[in-house]
Amino acid sequence: MASPATLNADTLEQQLVEIIKRVRIKQLDTAKNPDGVSMITAMTRNEVSGLVTVSLSIPTIEAIDVTDGSIDYSALAPYLD
Repeated sequence: MASPATLNADTLEQQLVEIIKRVRIKQLDTAKNPDGVSMITAMTRNEVSGLVTVSLSIPTIEAIDVTDGSIDYSALAPYLD
């Protein structure tokens, strides 16, 4: 079972960048990503403002809601280890 990752960054903004970097590395590992799912499809950093823009493609699963019969979508959680 995967365990939560320990983040070294202090601020939310820095933690987001750290998570993105870790996910990108794991995407390249075929043992952990056998279907070649590309979660992070683009990442750019504005050197002047320091802003990071990220495009994500999150795999989802469908499930029928037993309370009302509607179809609900849930994201498949990536593990960082």
